[in-house]
Amino acid sequence: MAALTRIKILNTSSTTSAPSNIYTGEMAYSYVGGTQANNGDRLYIGTGTENPYAPNVEVIGGKYFTDMLDHVHGVTTASSALITDANSHVSALNTATFKVAATGSLGSAVGITSILDEDNLVSNSATALATQQSIKAYVDTVVDAQDLDIATDSGTIAIDLDDEVLTLSGDTGITTTATGNQIEIDLDNTAVTAGSYGSQTNIPTFTVDAQGRLTAASTVTVATALTVDGDSGTGDVALLTDDLRIIGTAQEVTTAVAKSGTDVTVTVGLPDDVTIGSDLTVTDNLVVNGNVTLGNATSDTVQTGGNLTVGGDLTVQGTTTSVNSTTTTLTDPVIELAKDTSSADGLDRGVSFKWHNGSAVKTGFFGFDIQTQRFSFTNDEDLSGGDNASSPWHDAQFGGVYAGNVQVGITGDNEIDTTSGNLTIDSAGGTTTVDDILTVTGAASAASLTLTTDLAVAHGGTGLSSFTGKGVFTSNSGGTAIDFVTSSDTGAILQYNSSGVPIASVIIDGGTY
Repeated sequence: MAALTRIKILNTSSTTSAPSNIYTGEMAYSYVGGTQANNGDRLYIGTGTENPYAPNVEVIGGKYFTDMLDHVHGVTTASSALITDANSHVSALNTATFKVAATGSLGSAVGITSILDEDNLVSNSATALATQQSIKAYVDTVVDAQDLDIATDSGTIAIDLDDEVLTLSGDTGITTTATGNQIEIDLDNTAVTAGSYGSQTNIPTFTVDAQGRLTAASTVTVATALTVDGDSGTGDVALLTDDLRIIGTAQEVTTAVAKSGTDVTVTVGLPDDVTIGSDLTVTDNLVVNGNVTLGNATSDTVQTGGNLTVGGDLTVQGTTTSVNSTTTTLTDPVIELAKDTSSADGLDRGVSFKWHNGSAVKTGFFGFDIQTQRFSFTNDEDLSGGDNASSPWHDAQFGGVYAGNVQVGITGDNEIDTTSGNLTIDSAGGTTTVDDILTVTGAASAASLTLTTDLAVAHGGTGLSSFTGKGVFTSNSGGTAIDFVTSSDTGAILQYNSSGVPIASVIIDGGTY
């Protein structure tokens, strides 16, 4: 460690203000005898952003303050700090006004200026405290004489708060209970016995009078008949006594009725052959067994407003198949293109797609180029003359690429390596340019860079083949070469002398102000 460490010393007699020329984190001490009126015997430190010195100088200690603490704990000492003993006591505390905050907020503190000894407590002072004797005398003579007055519909009573108990008792059919700080009043019987009201068609309605009694006011009539309208005729069905029957016409329509629980199912059967000359609307499921032919002309179309499920194979025999869905999902893991290829046709295989560049719709292509026999991509293609995309090809982006034993972006992002063997970069022009910082890592024997001559400082090197042992190297005065600073002293550090030359020293000197 250093043999001597100093901070800035303030030895001037001008101690009425803090120093103004210390830096952030720098400390200074004034050893002039300190008083309340000056800044002597104080330790300072600079804080804030330097410009060029610290904008703030804070007092963080000093002999002036420690002298105030040099006395026995709990003994009140004049002109010194107040220190309590192990029981938080002090020997004496004199004050003109004692303030107490009733709500915990110092802003609401009330100054206590006197102690009041008054048995009847008739005074009204916000700055006086009553003695224990005064409070007891007031309670014994005034508070104990207070009664609680209670008035009812028939009579009044007074409860002596000091020695009487208020009793709440229930009358016939009422029970009272008290638990904790709660009193409950309950009716002994709140049940309602069910009875027979009116008839099957009349249901009474009730009102509640002022005494809480139920009184039948009127009845509500419930319908007992169901009216059924048919294509020919109308009939009424008595819901309480009659049965509803649905009967089909012989040799045309058959009917069947079944009941499961509370559900009733009516089945209507049609004859074998039905010809409908106009629109047919089926509001529920339609099941057709056997072969189905929809349309009898090539101009007929079939359209569904909902989902269409094909249970077997789907064969489309047409020129163009259009799918205008938002999402297309296929279970087949392989999509086969150009299945019927039997000879060379000069056409590419792949996927073309539409996209918009902000001003026009473009056609892109991604697939196998038949001429180069490579997987290619173009973002602006004209396929109006046939399925044969042409160059110029454009960039394609992948998460990683395998090319022989070379891996690009596989082991890690931004990494090129090999699965076996060495990686060789050999340009046709004979020069390889690294236009960035070059970092060489690996084992000690592999992470070496061999040069025939020392790399000069102008090229980012040191210009040296070896260094001075146990030395710290710095630049020379011209910044063109390297010098070394050495020392045999324990705890020596690197400093600069008055000429700006780096030296080794065992003294840290903050200077004198």
